[in-house]
Amino acid sequence: MKIGLISDIHVDINMIGGQEIVTDLLAAEALRRDLDILLIAGDISSDYELSLVTVDRLIAASGARVFFIPGNHDIWNQRHPGLSAWDTYNALLAHPSNLARGPVLLEGNWAIVGDLGWYDFTYGDSSFTRDDFERMRYGERTWQDKIYSLWDRDTLAVHAMFMERLGLALDAAKGKKIIMATHVVQVPEFTVSPAGPMWKYFNAFLGSPDYGRLCQDRGVELAVCGHVHYRRRVSQGGTEFVCPCLGYTVEWPAPPDPAAEIARTLMVYELGDEGATLAP
Repeated sequence: MKIGLISDIHVDINMIGGQEIVTDLLAAEALRRDLDILLIAGDISSDYELSLVTVDRLIAASGARVFFIPGNHDIWNQRHPGLSAWDTYNALLAHPSNLARGPVLLEGNWAIVGDLGWYDFTYGDSSFTRDDFERMRYGERTWQDKIYSLWDRDTLAVHAMFMERLGLALDAAKGKKIIMATHVVQVPEFTVSPAGPMWKYFNAFLGSPDYGRLCQDRGVELAVCGHVHYRRRVSQGGTEFVCPCLGYTVEWPAPPDPAAEIARTLMVYELGDEGATLAP
């Protein structure tokens, strides 16, 4: 099997000439690479309804089985005032391609598990207190989850909830070769480094090393995340960690070439009896 990994496609932001340019180009690249599976590790858009429409379009056009997990943008209520994070999360959970519903068992003794994940402030600089981080504000900048992701519990409790959900999903996939997806960053190598004064603070909201340790403790073969708009991979403790973020057009080399950028971002692995191998 060939699985393509990508994150942070932000179809509502990545527009050229007023036209959304990602969905059709990503579907075409999946066809060109002859993917069996396309996995999107969150931040499809900042509107859960548009995210669901985008997933359905990719299912129809990519020639691959499409799976996704929500990102923090996907659950924002910016365009749906009055909805809580639970409302938008559960609306996304209703889609059968959402990995947060439970493990997906594949051919060849493979399984995929995944969920949004959250953050526990660990990646933030120790000069800040928990109260500092709970404000989610540095200077004039506010981390937008503070405004648009309204949970019924505090930040660390949200992180603990997702750790529990992922642990149960991994238990259900025990004995399989596992791919695990979170939107948030799982290892410190994917945080902003070197971190200037601002990112010494905002790194706190990128994820948690708990997810990386969970992968290693449970023998996860391939772990994918997004959120930070990097494209990196690192192997640790038998797990290949991958961060394949498309990011925003303004972050691409100028002039933007969407088709080439999508092709460069999409990381394709071949899943075999011996493990996951990065395809050429």
